[in-house]
Amino acid sequence: MNPRPFNIGIVGTGIMGRRMLAALQAHPRFRVTALWDANPQAARAAAVTAPDARIAVDLDDLVHRADVDVVYVASPPAWHRAAVEAIVAARRSCFCEKPLAASLDEATALRDRVVASGLPFAINFPFARAPASSRLIELVREGRLGIVDHATIRLRFAQWPRPWQVGAASWLAGSTEGGFTREVLSHFVFLAERLFGPATVADVHMTRAAGHAETALRATLVHATTTVVIDAAVAGDLVDDNRFEVVGCRETATLINWGSLAYRGQTSDRIDATSSTLDGLAALLEGRTDHGLASIDEGLSVVRVIEALQRG
Repeated sequence: MNPRPFNIGIVGTGIMGRRMLAALQAHPRFRVTALWDANPQAARAAAVTAPDARIAVDLDDLVHRADVDVVYVASPPAWHRAAVEAIVAARRSCFCEKPLAASLDEATALRDRVVASGLPFAINFPFARAPASSRLIELVREGRLGIVDHATIRLRFAQWPRPWQVGAASWLAGSTEGGFTREVLSHFVFLAERLFGPATVADVHMTRAAGHAETALRATLVHATTTVVIDAAVAGDLVDDNRFEVVGCRETATLINWGSLAYRGQTSDRIDATSSTLDGLAALLEGRTDHGLASIDEGLSVVRVIEALQRG
């Protein structure tokens, strides 16, 4: 007998909320039962594709619905604290988009609240379970690359925000919540810390106009046994071009464009991580410890690094 699906509510029905909505509807372990967005028009548009979901009156209504087991938070970072605190107060499980918050103080407060609750909680860093990044972690931990000398994160964007993000440009283009450092680099900081442990920040050179998101960043992450050089900029012809190269004394492995791994002369096919991520969420909700998703402590650590980069 197949286990019953988990009922999930979605807070935030912008581009990320709608993408996850589609993935949840295709996954056998989940049933989308409720939606809410601060923009009623956005919620109504999403509801057209979710026949079993009801539009909640407000956030409080969604988190207290009897047919909601877990809440996915896809709102902009400034909304995360209010959303997560409401979810925890309602004794619901939570799956939150990254970054956990756009300030270290808010992220620390959320971490303490979530830990005290004892409720299942995870952050959506797809590298936590993606096949290519999981293989990279395996190669490093098993010593297949030899002692890691250094690593490099290289990010390039033709424009910021990217064309598919125009609906969220009001916050993505600003310095308070937006920028590629929070939105994209945070994924790679998470992966670097999974690979090499906690990082401190050094040699930060960020270019940005007052009130606007950054256009270039060079910095170094200093881990216990290695360093990771960050080279990121809005410059180039591709909408989103990224590489995470790990150089060992014997071999080099490179994660390319989110889902491919180049190793020993071969590059794997790119595989979307969303289904595997939702497998992990189901495992978390079942109480399993092998779910592999990003924890609240990992999310806080990423915010600590990202906001240190923002401060320079």
